[in-house]
Amino acid sequence: MREGARKSRPTARDLAPADASYTGKHRERFMKSLFALAIAISGAAFAQDSLATASVRPAASGADGSYCRGGPDTANPENFKCRDAPLMLLICLAYQVQYYQVSGPHWLEEDEYDIDATVPVRVTRAQFLLMFQNLLASRFHLALHHASKEGTVNVLGLAKGGMKMQRNEAGAPSFDVTTKEESVVVTGKTQPISALVGFLSLKMGVSGPVIDETGLTGEYNFTLEYTPAEILTGARYKISLFDALQTQLGLKLENKRGPIDVLQIDYAEKK
Repeated sequence: MREGARKSRPTARDLAPADASYTGKHRERFMKSLFALAIAISGAAFAQDSLATASVRPAASGADGSYCRGGPDTANPENFKCRDAPLMLLICLAYQVQYYQVSGPHWLEEDEYDIDATVPVRVTRAQFLLMFQNLLASRFHLALHHASKEGTVNVLGLAKGGMKMQRNEAGAPSFDVTTKEESVVVTGKTQPISALVGFLSLKMGVSGPVIDETGLTGEYNFTLEYTPAEILTGARYKISLFDALQTQLGLKLENKRGPIDVLQIDYAEKK
């Protein structure tokens, strides 16, 4: 079934307070930045022309890397802009999917665009993403459909001994990812388990998505510190992501075969 201007998946891999960035040479940066914008898509409906006055044009050189900034739940909720953003990035952000879930022509990664858009007041994050999808359909004549393929999925469950996160449903929500010399620190405050699943989906993106089978509801505080796999062997601080999840949060990741949602690009035009 084709889709042009309607809602999708989404992952996590929250149009968020952080920036979204992508460069061909630094996909790890893209994946981390994409998580900053990862939110669950609701069934919200909004007028298709809500971003009709947005400026979409071929990128002007000089931007400091590729990025998208602003929008609901950021410091600049009524303004959204992208610089040097490939259409692949725009699709991933609008539909909240991971890079490997988009199947389309190579130029999606090559041609870059600048966007300046005024966001209507009191728009929710889910409504904004729907408007973003409509914008891509209007300006690039983007048409796509969902498909399913068999692949490796990562199931998040409770480890032996149970969950170790602290329940907190009163404080201000925040989600931060910081990098130390030999470790990555993920700090969540007043966050649902879906926020952690979203981050893990990005980290596990090469081997497949993360499925939540913890059964946990509500919101939690947590801190997760682990050593990236690429430097684990020679690092002084040695704890893998899998081990850190078990010892620090009381959660475990296990691999199995299952269906993976894919966006198949049926048509798109260069601007």
